Amino acid sequence: MEFNQHEQTLLNILADEWEKSGPPGYLETSIIAECLGIPITDAKATIRSLFVKGMVDTDEVDTFAAYLTPEGYELARKGEDDNAGG
Repeated sequence: MEFNQHEQTLLNILADEWEKSGPPGYLETSIIAECLGIPITDAKATIRSLFVKGMVDTDEVDTFAAYLTPEGYELARKGEDDNAGG
């Protein structure tokens, strides 16, 4: 599965939050947008893309927040391991 730059960065941000605060790495959309340096509408689009790929889940109210699925966490950390080795 391939991810664009914002998707991969978001996976890593949520994985960091997972490790810091415990599963599932819950972050509000406004914080995600700030971390990615993009407008909230673009952050929501990135979240939606990862949701469709099964890597994140969201709350039910207008994508107020996102969090990792276990698969998303594993993939985020695998990607970091792959990048560290190459």
